[in-house]
Amino acid sequence: MVAGLGLRAWDPGAGPFLQAWIEPWGDLFLRILFLLVIPVLLTALPLGVASAGSLFHLGRTALISLAMTLLLSSLSVVVALGLVNVWKPGKAPAIQAPPPQELNLAGSSGPLAKAVSLIPDDPFGLLAGWFGFSSSAKMMLVLLAVALGWGVVLMVSPRKLSAPLQAGSDRVFGFCTKIIDGLIAWAPGAVFCLTCMSFFRTGPGLLSYLAVFVVAVLLALALQAFGIYPAVLRGLTDYNLKKFWAGVRQPMSTAFATASSNATLPVSIRAAEGALGLRPQVSRFVLTAGASANQNGLALYEGVTVLFLAQSAGVDLNLGQQAIVAGWCIIGSLGTAGVPGGTLPILAAILASLGVDPARTGVGIALILGVDRFLDMCRTCVNVLGDLVIAVVADRWSKGNR
Repeated sequence: MVAGLGLRAWDPGAGPFLQAWIEPWGDLFLRILFLLVIPVLLTALPLGVASAGSLFHLGRTALISLAMTLLLSSLSVVVALGLVNVWKPGKAPAIQAPPPQELNLAGSSGPLAKAVSLIPDDPFGLLAGWFGFSSSAKMMLVLLAVALGWGVVLMVSPRKLSAPLQAGSDRVFGFCTKIIDGLIAWAPGAVFCLTCMSFFRTGPGLLSYLAVFVVAVLLALALQAFGIYPAVLRGLTDYNLKKFWAGVRQPMSTAFATASSNATLPVSIRAAEGALGLRPQVSRFVLTAGASANQNGLALYEGVTVLFLAQSAGVDLNLGQQAIVAGWCIIGSLGTAGVPGGTLPILAAILASLGVDPARTGVGIALILGVDRFLDMCRTCVNVLGDLVIAVVADRWSKGNR
């Protein structure tokens, strides 16, 4: 942050250099992580399903995960709507001032940036184009279904047939884990590059302009992460909270750096089976499914944002309309792609359903785009943390599956 803001103040013309030689290193980190998601998904989930032992045990784990997902998403929406109704941040005078402008930078150039751009930044989107699907989110669901089906086949097949196939998948997963170890060591430098460029572009003005909104979102996320989640773990399990917080540090830092639940998936699985001590047959199933189906941090963010934008536009939503918002947020959190910026189309749809024009002067989606990336990083931490909470609960509740 200091480097980005300092360079912006000292030499605004440094943008091309940063884009050519600093930002690509962070971009490379993200692209490699995204590439790892597909092999991890297609090996970890089938291995987890196969190790469940029977369809009954698999079904029980799935039901526990679904119930916990709905519970945490509902609680997150309650936190969001309650906070915004009490505080009313959208009516604060600070948001009425005209927003400052970001630096207008051209696209990345230079040999390093061009070399990095050759690596796909959305492998799901690339596969979606090859197979004729309309979006990367649909491709993700297809791969989840394929991985789940393959896991069931391995589970019900004779041991002589399934053993070598499982061993091959395990070797691929182990290779991916070694690459992840290297990325974890690289992560601090990558985060520096990404954050420096982000603050160079935006500057301090936009953050102060939307300070009330940012604080509202961060406060709601903090209540969910440090209030609701520990309460759920204490109420539903006997898991040691100190061990839990120590074990989730690497997934949290990766989620913050990438703003992607999908990209964090390999690191989450590694932490679940290592520091947290969860069983692979539970953690792999819960975490791979939760990367796209359990976005309760996103549900919370959408609740705060929709009410904030409605208040900014002078629209006071009644209880019935807020109930609609809650339903939209829960549904949207179950079907939003786990990639940076995946929530923006959902926000536009919710606002339109309430009759609030997203492009209305002074308000709308454009109002929050300047800080959305930073808040995306924060809510992704809550998403990933929620996945790990569900994995712990499912592991404890299904101990009879050993």
